[in-house]
Amino acid sequence: MDFEQNSEESGSEKLPLSLSATVMAHPSRSFGAERVLAELSLPGAEAVFDPRPDAPPGSLRTAAAALSRATPEKSTHHLLLQDDVLPAEDLPASVLECCRLHPDAALSFFVEWGSRTAVLARMAVFSGISAVPVINPYMPSLALAMPSALTTGIAERMGRGSDGGADDGEPDDRALLRLLRERGVRTLTMVPNLVEHDDLPSLTGNTGQGVRRSACFTAEPGVPFDASVLDLPRLLPFYAWNTGDAVVIDTAEDVPAAHRPTEEVLTGWGLGQDTSRRALAATSGAAALAGTVRPDLLLDAWNTAVALGAVQEHTDPGSVATLRDRAGLPLVRRALYTHVPGALRVFVDAVSLEPLEEELVELTLAALELGAGLDVPPGEL
Repeated sequence: MDFEQNSEESGSEKLPLSLSATVMAHPSRSFGAERVLAELSLPGAEAVFDPRPDAPPGSLRTAAAALSRATPEKSTHHLLLQDDVLPAEDLPASVLECCRLHPDAALSFFVEWGSRTAVLARMAVFSGISAVPVINPYMPSLALAMPSALTTGIAERMGRGSDGGADDGEPDDRALLRLLRERGVRTLTMVPNLVEHDDLPSLTGNTGQGVRRSACFTAEPGVPFDASVLDLPRLLPFYAWNTGDAVVIDTAEDVPAAHRPTEEVLTGWGLGQDTSRRALAATSGAAALAGTVRPDLLLDAWNTAVALGAVQEHTDPGSVATLRDRAGLPLVRRALYTHVPGALRVFVDAVSLEPLEEELVELTLAALELGAGLDVPPGEL
């Protein structure tokens, strides 16, 4: 087998799990695939290149080819990686541990810092939870593990093109989510993330989406994952990076017409916008950020974190109150820091914010604390 680990379920015999892996890449980025394979250090792992490299850019055909290399007769699970990942140390062992905890699920090991699922990932970090449901309109596929038998079935559907309900023009991550949902497969993102995005120039038209980094990456090996999964909250405060709108989403009715402007929601929760602006201005981070982030953008990012503080406090009472004491922990600090650059990634150069990490951590923390103290009307959350 490519990689094998004996995993013990409570009260049962040890069950052997094994892992195979492929790295999907375009031939022009073979250097990236080779680097990932070297860092992965997984016997039998291989690079799979775009079978039609001269065709218009598209990730679907490469993903289908890479997933088709899964071998159910040899490995219980298959790991798909893209050529621009920066993996945590000893990634295969950690992936297998997660597969032991969720053997039938599709598991992503990366969530982009400005996405909807990233909001849940931060909540999981604040509450010490190891996984969150995927609520993006796509399955994060930078690093994705699935049961091998499921993998081959997905690959077969994707490889059939339009006959399988997909075509070369459809992004692989959207096709993956649709096909997984057709099969009723649980889709989860593990927290912390086990890969970071290297942000090489996009080959598939994503250059205009700004820097896409992890919301909660750790490079350390041996993360103590458990089987806990965050319950999907009723309301999701979200800064839509592509439109610049700060909204609160009803997760039971996630359609644009049902999205409410965050400032209106906060007003209904007793926080007028004049008060919110004064609270933002009083933070130690606001002045430092003034020359880098437009005031209106910073206020929207602030309001989003304030609303998240209210949701977090409702979901896990008392968890926000302990964040200041835990803010020195690398994972908590990372989750606090990534909120603003993730939300504003197409409006602000993320690199320009890196020297302001301390200020961003403090600003997000203060916003969460303000939100946790709001007197939200009964039934609203």
